[in-house]
Amino acid sequence: MDRRAFLRSSCLGCAGLTLGAGVLSLTGCASLPLVKVVSDGSTLSIPLSAFTESTQVIARASKLSYDVLVIKLPGGDFRSLYLRCTHEDQPLTATATGLHCPSHGSRFALDGSVKEGPATTPIRPFPVRREGELLIIQLTA
Repeated sequence: MDRRAFLRSSCLGCAGLTLGAGVLSLTGCASLPLVKVVSDGSTLSIPLSAFTESTQVIARASKLSYDVLVIKLPGGDFRSLYLRCTHEDQPLTATATGLHCPSHGSRFALDGSVKEGPATTPIRPFPVRREGELLIIQLTA
């Protein structure tokens, strides 16, 4: 095998490994369903039908600075988390397995607790209640 053929096959092998690793890393980052909702400033209303294909949705309202992650728990209850990093008020990226701050690297569990800093404060949850076929998320205390 001459030098040119060796380099070509080596480069193709490295490129294939890199591409394969990149594709595998993206499988945990599949985007969650986005539900656009209306907020009156103190609550969000999300139809329960938003959870027919996923146990997690991201609620987006024009009156909120950040999105809200809403999770249907195994027992049928719901949890909601404000997707704002507690380190420096940056938006968080939500995946099926956790939350990540792309600005400084903080990671949070789906219960809002800090898994990795620099953040030290858990994510703010919002109370959730059911009213008929709607979930009502209480944004104000």
